[in-house]
Amino acid sequence: MAKNVKNRKLTIFISTLYCSLFFSSSLFAFQKGSTEDFLGHEVGITYHTAEQAVSSKEYLPVYPEEGTPEFEADKIAYLHGYNLKGTERWQQAIQDADLHIANVAKIFSQSLGITISPETTPTLYKMFGDLLVDSADNATKTAKEFYMRKRPFVYFGNHSCQPIEEEDRLRQNGSFPSGHTAYGWTLALVLAQIAPSHAETIIKRGYEFGQSRVICGAHWQTDVNAGRIVGAVEYSKLQTIAKFQEDLRKASEEINQQYSLLK
Repeated sequence: MAKNVKNRKLTIFISTLYCSLFFSSSLFAFQKGSTEDFLGHEVGITYHTAEQAVSSKEYLPVYPEEGTPEFEADKIAYLHGYNLKGTERWQQAIQDADLHIANVAKIFSQSLGITISPETTPTLYKMFGDLLVDSADNATKTAKEFYMRKRPFVYFGNHSCQPIEEEDRLRQNGSFPSGHTAYGWTLALVLAQIAPSHAETIIKRGYEFGQSRVICGAHWQTDVNAGRIVGAVEYSKLQTIAKFQEDLRKASEEINQQYSLLK
């Protein structure tokens, strides 16, 4: 009997310890401020929350309504992009649609002339993930959720340059402003700040990154134009954040180290 009581006490102790470890680790993994990127990956605490972002709904102009000359221009821009289907530029739009950090790092590595990776530029690579959350999601959130604009590929009843399963997600997400564009423009401005000697090629690629969304059929031209405004506002917001400034300094050192190796 005494042995059974002792075994029960031991079982209760182990169970209690297990539960304690489980809940404490869960709380750590999903601590306040922890968030996910566009692809649903847990990335931890970024530079700011959605609530701390400058509200895009409050400063963006309203997108053009159907029947206006501006909306007709949006439709013409869409049709121009759709006619590029199968071309080299269409293939670039497909590449730009992929927001996996390894892919985006590869895209901007070409503009920088060095390799952005977890091994060569760990701080900068992590910044790519944090900025995806802050610029593409947090900074666009209020306008996207308020307007819930229908995307062009849905309006025209065509497919975009993205996979069918991705189109299903896009249908549930507002078109105005473009999160892809906000992200690409923020990255371009940050990278041009880090590597001013390559600013022209970086900014050009950042511009193309946004235009790819029109060619892809995922966004109207006015969505992309608004996305660039959001990206610029986000870039300005980041300049006021001490953690960003610290990471920017480290990333600059990493880039300069890579350039020195090329010499």
